[in-house]
Amino acid sequence: MQKPIVFFDLETTGVNTSSDRIVQIGAIKRLADGTEEVKNVLINPTIPIPEGATMVHGISNEDVQDKPKFVQVAKSFASWLAGCDLAGYNSDNFDVPMLIEEFSRAGIEFPEEGTNFIDVLKMERMVNSHTLENTYKRYTGEELKGAHDALADVRATLEIFNRQLEKNEELPKDAAAIDAYCQGDNKRVDYAGKLYQKDGGIYWRFGKHKGKLVSETASYAKWVLDSDFPSETKKQIRLILGK
Repeated sequence: MQKPIVFFDLETTGVNTSSDRIVQIGAIKRLADGTEEVKNVLINPTIPIPEGATMVHGISNEDVQDKPKFVQVAKSFASWLAGCDLAGYNSDNFDVPMLIEEFSRAGIEFPEEGTNFIDVLKMERMVNSHTLENTYKRYTGEELKGAHDALADVRATLEIFNRQLEKNEELPKDAAAIDAYCQGDNKRVDYAGKLYQKDGGIYWRFGKHKGKLVSETASYAKWVLDSDFPSETKKQIRLILGK
């Protein structure tokens, strides 16, 4: 790898990237020389953590009441991520869009141009299809301990990534090639994955106009712009519509 890669995982108040908030960030930066830097922080989400979310990740309102808010750590965290590619497990569909939203609320542009994104789940689906726990056991022969703790999940994701490259010779070996490989023919337009590019056109990836050109469904695009969708997705739609 030519650039450092940050493997990261977020625990949150829920699964809505627009209205939910981060409660834990676990991250491991793998440097080009093989050394690692680790971050593991609890975040005060500024909104209540639902009981159902606590049952998943074990983080309660009491655990985070005295912890820093994301806006308080955003600048230093963005600096730590600068110059790195990003990787995670199902990160394209959730962790990356969630992180973008949190940075946006803090007034920080993210990600920087040239960042490559590696979703280890997408890589795994090229050869298998299972949960993080099952995938970890298949590659290591061991049970995943501490599942749904952000840093434990990150360590498992990093171990799976290493084993994937070792056991599947057809996989690319650098971040940019892996990013392109996982996207296939439908190239990423927005980080939430609501839009995709193919043959020069930009299409919807969801909803009643799935597979149709955004430029030919202006009324639907207006509905999305007026609804609860990620701000970065809306930004891309405005660019497409010339607004």
